[in-house]
Amino acid sequence: MRLAVLYVHVLGAVVWIGGLAYQTHVLLPAARRGAAAPFADAARRARPVTWTAIAVVVLSGFYNVTQLGRLDRVMESGAGLALVAKFILVILAVALFSQRDFAQVTILSAALGSGADPTAALRSITRLDRVVLLLGLIVIYLGLFVSRTALVISPAA
Repeated sequence: MRLAVLYVHVLGAVVWIGGLAYQTHVLLPAARRGAAAPFADAARRARPVTWTAIAVVVLSGFYNVTQLGRLDRVMESGAGLALVAKFILVILAVALFSQRDFAQVTILSAALGSGADPTAALRSITRLDRVVLLLGLIVIYLGLFVSRTALVISPAA
């Protein structure tokens, strides 16, 4: 069961961060060169998959925390501080991604629908994407640190 939950957790992270990396480094440059409508459409169509992946990451992450062992041992190992940092960064990444996905992509779609200039929305989306990708890389590192430290902590201890 633990391996299956870990697999689902990593798969969710790959789908979320990988999809965002694709949009940021492949679709957004094309949108900035004038193909903003396909980007806005792709971002809207990716929403159900992306938010399902985020939910899977968060829920499986909570389960994974329960498998680390006794709290005092986790805190002594250094994994506790890394875990707190990871939680804070995930919350921040989800908040920023929400702003990107539900506010800025909507503003972009409205600009495209009215014939207005989409440059400001595309610039905001680009900045948010870069920050979320950076946070994602840091969270992945912290997750590896916690999981490797957890190998030293005996769950039965």
